[in-house]
Amino acid sequence: MSTPAAAVMAATATPEALAEVARVAEAIARDRGHLVQALESIGLRPVPGEAPFVLVEVGPGIHAELREQGYAVRRGDTFPGLDGGWVRIAVRDAATSDALVRALAEVRLRGVCGDDGGSAAGTRLDGERP
Repeated sequence: MSTPAAAVMAATATPEALAEVARVAEAIARDRGHLVQALESIGLRPVPGEAPFVLVEVGPGIHAELREQGYAVRRGDTFPGLDGGWVRIAVRDAATSDALVRALAEVRLRGVCGDDGGSAAGTRLDGERP
């Protein structure tokens, strides 16, 4: 084992590092729960899980419309067995999730259909928080 590898192992095993990992895991779980509840409040049914993202069927064309509004969510059709009606949403803080869910609700109310390609998971395209 190299000296740098040993140093990294020692640094990541400190009580402070382990406490930070626990804090981040708790924050992600809390923020994921908030996102799931927000999606359910607009009639969507996210797939159960514990990952730092949420998979949910939103309908065709929603991905493209969210992209037009500056939101990037991953298209579902890039995963085997899913189509363009699914998206993967990265877990973010409550304010960011709330803004995304508001935009998603508005798009669904307008009844958008059709889809386009490409995205980066879960942030605004302009790098700003909504």
